Amino acid sequence: MPIKPPLIIDLYRDSRFMVGTLLAGLTMLFSAQAAGQDRWFQIEATVFTNESRFERDAEYWLPNQPELSFPESIRRLATVQDKLLIGAFLTAEDNSQETAAAPNEETLRSQRILSMGPEPERGADEFRLFDVLRDEYLDLPARLSDFSQTNRALERSPDHKLLFHGHWRQRVVSADEATSIYIEGSRRHDSLPILNGSLTIRFNDQKDRVVVDANLWLIEAAGDTERSAEWTLPEIPAAVSDPTSGTTRSAKYPAASYRVYPMQQSREMRSNEFHYLDHPALGLIIAVRPYDLPVD
Repeated sequence: MPIKPPLIIDLYRDSRFMVGTLLAGLTMLFSAQAAGQDRWFQIEATVFTNESRFERDAEYWLPNQPELSFPESIRRLATVQDKLLIGAFLTAEDNSQETAAAPNEETLRSQRILSMGPEPERGADEFRLFDVLRDEYLDLPARLSDFSQTNRALERSPDHKLLFHGHWRQRVVSADEATSIYIEGSRRHDSLPILNGSLTIRFNDQKDRVVVDANLWLIEAAGDTERSAEWTLPEIPAAVSDPTSGTTRSAKYPAASYRVYPMQQSREMRSNEFHYLDHPALGLIIAVRPYDLPVD
């Protein structure tokens, strides 16, 4: 009966294939781990108006074309003041009465017993210290801004009006996972914002470039002769109510006619470069920079 060659001969013959397979497997593993890591970016954006009536009227938008709407997943940039607020202080009512009778001894004894019991779990909205280096969607201090000189020039210019400036850090994800930033410009005497809309920062389909989706609209009161050109303005999402105001702003616009200038543009951006999105009535300057989250 013939004797088979030792198994080691077969292994030696296939060694190059095995090594190649092992290296390919390790490459796939490392690629999967890298893909699972969060990729953070620091974003700074300024929105301003073009005050030239000639430029604004160069184009005409039919009412409700495009239809104005807010994304489903949307939030307001947080501020340091928000982080220092305790939610209970914003909603608590003072029900004390100057003429209320002093508590009796039995009531005081019950209160002392209860005070020694277990403490209730703290709510998510209670006081906590902010972390400028790690907090997501926190509007960063002015000292970290690269747009200070640009914003000052816009404020001094009679041809433009600065309406919004934001500077924050966030994880950038795909379009179906992205959270949009609520945008609101200064408010008029009737408490309506001059500027409204959202900015969405996301990856493109290949996940090799950051994209900004600008969904903005400038609002002006229309004259009596423009009653036929009425826009339907969307309700402001409840998720972006201002926690510092102490009261909830009305989410609905009063019945009136408005002249609206919509800006709906998307732009793929290179990191560490300024990008300008032009429009007859609005301008958007934005920059994105990779950000390495500090390791604890």
